[in-house]
Amino acid sequence: MKGQLYAVHNGSRWTWNLTIHANTDIHYWFEQYGADAGILLLEPFISLGQAVKMLQMIASTSETASWKFEQPPSMLRAKLQKIARNCDITSGVSDSFFLKTISYEMWKQGMFPGIRIKADLYKHIVKACSGRALLIEEFQQLLEYIGFGVVEPTVWLPYVQLAHLNGELKLNNGLGIVEQRHWRRGFKKETTYSCKRCGSGSERMFWAACIHCGQECPYCEECLTMGRTRFCSLLIRGRSAAAGLDKMGDYKAYIEPWGLSEAQAAASLEGLRYIGGDDPGRGTMIGKERKADQKRFLIWAVTGAGKTEMIFPFIHYTASRGGRVLIATPRKDVVLELQPRIERAFAEYNVVTLYGGSEQRWEQGQITIATTHQLLRFFEAFDLVIIDEIDAFPYHGDPMLTYAAAKAVKTCGSNILLSATPPRAVRKAAERGRLAHVRVPVRFHRNPLPVPHLLSVTSMRKCLQAKTLPQALLTRLQASVTRGAQVFVFVPNIQIVEPMVEMLRVKLISDISGNGVGIEGTTSKDPDRTGKVQRFRNREIRVLVTTTILERGVTIPKSDVFILDADSKLFDEAALVQMAGRVGRSKEDPAGLVYFAAKEITQSQKEAVRQIKQMNRIARKMGYLKGGNR
Repeated sequence: MKGQLYAVHNGSRWTWNLTIHANTDIHYWFEQYGADAGILLLEPFISLGQAVKMLQMIASTSETASWKFEQPPSMLRAKLQKIARNCDITSGVSDSFFLKTISYEMWKQGMFPGIRIKADLYKHIVKACSGRALLIEEFQQLLEYIGFGVVEPTVWLPYVQLAHLNGELKLNNGLGIVEQRHWRRGFKKETTYSCKRCGSGSERMFWAACIHCGQECPYCEECLTMGRTRFCSLLIRGRSAAAGLDKMGDYKAYIEPWGLSEAQAAASLEGLRYIGGDDPGRGTMIGKERKADQKRFLIWAVTGAGKTEMIFPFIHYTASRGGRVLIATPRKDVVLELQPRIERAFAEYNVVTLYGGSEQRWEQGQITIATTHQLLRFFEAFDLVIIDEIDAFPYHGDPMLTYAAAKAVKTCGSNILLSATPPRAVRKAAERGRLAHVRVPVRFHRNPLPVPHLLSVTSMRKCLQAKTLPQALLTRLQASVTRGAQVFVFVPNIQIVEPMVEMLRVKLISDISGNGVGIEGTTSKDPDRTGKVQRFRNREIRVLVTTTILERGVTIPKSDVFILDADSKLFDEAALVQMAGRVGRSKEDPAGLVYFAAKEITQSQKEAVRQIKQMNRIARKMGYLKGGNR
């Protein structure tokens, strides 16, 4: 994309601006200020990235304040050429610079072609771009969706440039740039780039020849799957008006319709008070400090606590008062699972689902359910952003998605973070009072979380080589099958799954009724994974050997869990807690069995057991457990 710099006199002073369609700016300023306006247009066009860089340097150069615009244009041209050289613009380009004076009389005489902009189409474009961050290719797809059709940029450029001048769209290039001089490096100038779309830094920038720059131009590799963001790419951001979510004291009115348990209702109340701007109370399960993390609130709830139900009051509160809500989750299957539940609960609102290949990609909804990668296409769009499973792949450990989540919420909005096993940094921030949070230490049936048993056995590799299983492990597996439980057997590697299935088919002969035991295995590479999980739900399969792909998002009544090689480095504390969380989720069988089977007891195992016991202690202290006292 090309850009052009110009200086405009708006009746009181001269200011420098950037345009992608100069004719629009000429008409805009003379229509606004008449004869008081004056324009000095720098020609020719240069790449958008170079134009943005030059504009930044003009704004940061103290000498520009004393530039006299009534002096001969040749003197200003020389100064601009100097700045251009400092911006690494080739001499071949800067030598061709010249300043064109445009006066009110020239405009009045019709020396510049008129611009025909359809008011209804202009409004439609602005509305469609509201809260979005789009590259040109995506913007043109949006135009097709709203009925603009497939058109050349020359057709739509006046619309977006006028919206930019009116403050309804913000036009920028794709990469930000910072230049610094470090005294330790001899004050040598260093230039660093960052992606304005995903927040990635110079380490994720790659260079390639560019037809717009006429030289090597960086682009962001991190978000390449969502479109190529170059230094000279046009990034269109739509402004999204605040919903004006003022305080409303009767928060309980937003909680009562959802039939929440005592612990769920207490957590939702604290979250509502935070969204509404009130101070959460302090106590055993609440902690907040106003100096940091003002826009983030963590719901730290045990597995099976019913986090989805707890967010209903937040959605109700925000949407009923004109706000927009985004629910972001790491996986497409969770988006599709949430969609019918949210649509039933909030039938009066428009619900949009976004994921790779979604047919609703360009629709605007009051409630949006999306995979976390879709957040890259939004900018200050939502009054409330709820991030589910912040500890799960791909959100956890990906700064790009964290950046996108922060960028998607309005400046006056709030982020709600959901997790049963928050990452260590988040957990420490909450425990030390730097992150507003609430703990939900109990499940809806008010029974304590099953505490894992540590079982000392030899490594599974040796067991498979010897074609046998330790008697202590086999006895407990047989007991679980006999008691009628559905048995999860977690292993750290895909390669172990099938050999373990074959061995268990030999060792686990029958259940209490004398029937054969259905034993299967599944991994991320299994095309029949969904079918096997469903047969496991239906009890056609009684023992399912799997990896961490089923550590979350699967609820099977009356189940037991065996984690083999629990000392594996692939099983961190969060994974162990999540896998243990598959048991005891139903009120009919709230005390399922969990075994950490390993040769050694690792710190991760100890910490997982400590976390589970701690939640039980908090639940008992708060009086949430059956028969508990406050």
